[in-house]
Amino acid sequence: MNYLLLLVSIGFEVLGTSLLKKTNGFTNLLPTLGTLISYFICLFVLSHVLKRLPLSLTYATWGSVGLILVTIAGIVFYQETLSIYSIIGLFLVVTGTVLINVF
Repeated sequence: MNYLLLLVSIGFEVLGTSLLKKTNGFTNLLPTLGTLISYFICLFVLSHVLKRLPLSLTYATWGSVGLILVTIAGIVFYQETLSIYSIIGLFLVVTGTVLINVF
């Protein structure tokens, strides 16, 4: 259940971050509201996850899975591209997160 809540938090973080680009400096009302609401839900759920899971494990997982999903969202929705260095960096982040969760 804890990891399911962590995934919910990550989902809202990815949604908020993806919408952030559409806010145009917080001048577009609907994306701005979506961003703020998404971040609020994300942090609310994350605070409950942190009652049950260690901070280092939770934050490493939240940050790295969020990074991967935001990168995918950037490619899919904003036609962003990745350099070889970005791909290597993402691989290292995933590797580090796996090590933290396993050991």
